[in-house]
Amino acid sequence: MKLWTDRYGPKKVKDIIVDERIIYELKDFILNYSYQKKKAVLLYGPTGSGKTCSVYVLAKENDLEVMELNASSFRDKESVNEIVGGSINQASLFNKSKIILIDEIDGLSGTGDRGGIQALVSLLEKSSFPIVLTANDPWQSKLSSLRMKCKMIELPSLSYISIYKVLRRIVKSEKIRIKDTVLKKIAMGVGGDLRAAIFDLQTLASGKDFIIEDDLEVLGERNKKESIFEALKMILKSKDMGIVLNAIEDVEEDFDDIFLWLDENIPIEYKNKVDLAMGFNALSKADIFRGRISRWQYWRFLVYEKIFLTAGVALAKEKKYFGFQRYKRTERILKYWKAKMKYAQRNSIAEKIAFKIHSSTKRVLKEDLPYLKIIFKNNGKDIIEELDLDEKEIEWINR
Repeated sequence: MKLWTDRYGPKKVKDIIVDERIIYELKDFILNYSYQKKKAVLLYGPTGSGKTCSVYVLAKENDLEVMELNASSFRDKESVNEIVGGSINQASLFNKSKIILIDEIDGLSGTGDRGGIQALVSLLEKSSFPIVLTANDPWQSKLSSLRMKCKMIELPSLSYISIYKVLRRIVKSEKIRIKDTVLKKIAMGVGGDLRAAIFDLQTLASGKDFIIEDDLEVLGERNKKESIFEALKMILKSKDMGIVLNAIEDVEEDFDDIFLWLDENIPIEYKNKVDLAMGFNALSKADIFRGRISRWQYWRFLVYEKIFLTAGVALAKEKKYFGFQRYKRTERILKYWKAKMKYAQRNSIAEKIAFKIHSSTKRVLKEDLPYLKIIFKNNGKDIIEELDLDEKEIEWINR
């Protein structure tokens, strides 16, 4: 039986559910590889966001061969040099130009890695063909030297609406009877992973031509992270205790961040003055328990903080609010982010120096970086070339 992920996978670039600007950026790198400053792309994003299929579809449309390698198959310097080194010098089987795709580069950064990262970094510059690496999480510290050598392109998580539209086309093609509400639950249950959603749909439809809501129990619970925006929508729109109490269970943000998100968005949703006052009253009670946890380490109070953050805020309104509201990112978290970004160039330069002189980033920040600006005045061009500094990093040094 053919998998639906293959049958209904994108065949042309226009079929890929990814922002066209991202696809154009990837296409430009592949087709104009000889002019690129950086010799590899690190394509990153959550599982099922379209990383691998984007490469294959672009290759097909431009008559290129894909040589796919999986990073989990080489975990040390010798295997990287043998497998990747052989691939970058090997001619195409069909006398075509080719793309070298190294999938799941995260797999190269485990505890078993013995010089694999540095060996790969050294090989990137030697390749005659464009190299595309994929990762779910490219920000691991062991991948820092690799990031410096790659053009970073992010594929964001797919919205459940985008996934629902694909599933809708599939059920029409397969002549499967299913309610839209059930189809949307399948789309919402995969955390932005389109491939998982199609697998789930095929599993549920196996041997029958209709699917009901009770069938979803077959899938079980998924350990997927919910978007903070979805959690806000559940709390601020609903009055159903069963929904709101679990609204923040799978959100990646901690309670302190969720507190700030609610502080920012309660006024956007609660237009009634009484609802607004009651909403902030619930938030203030959550803050009391938060303070007691922080001051006395009474972690048993965490359950009360959670109740006031969810059910307390949700039940503060007299009735449900309908209509779409555009929730805002909390300004206070944005300030924290700006403070962090203020030092991003400094830290990036320190990482590059640390890699070159085989030192720690912490030591470079403390002992070496203060002298960089002095040295840069006389040897700026050489330093830019040696460290592969970008415009923002050069601007930071000259500041």
